[in-house]
Amino acid sequence: SGERLNLILWNQSSVYRASRQYRHPAYYREIGPPAPECVSYTHDRDFGVFKDYPKGKETFRRRGWCPPAAAEYAGFRSDHPE
Repeated sequence: SGERLNLILWNQSSVYRASRQYRHPAYYREIGPPAPECVSYTHDRDFGVFKDYPKGKETFRRRGWCPPAAAEYAGFRSDHPE
């Protein structure tokens, strides 16, 4: 009978956004493919490998940025090869 609640707090810092840490974040190589329930059509370059784009959201193909090329797991396949 549990109930899950989430509080999302958005914040903005011009000092942080001007920092090297924000502009050039450290990404580490992913150890393997993501679990299908964890992929996002708004962020993941390989979303279409794991799921079909939701109806009306096909325009998100080619907009993903994650993972950056240097952080791709072995065998990574983009859903929109270039």
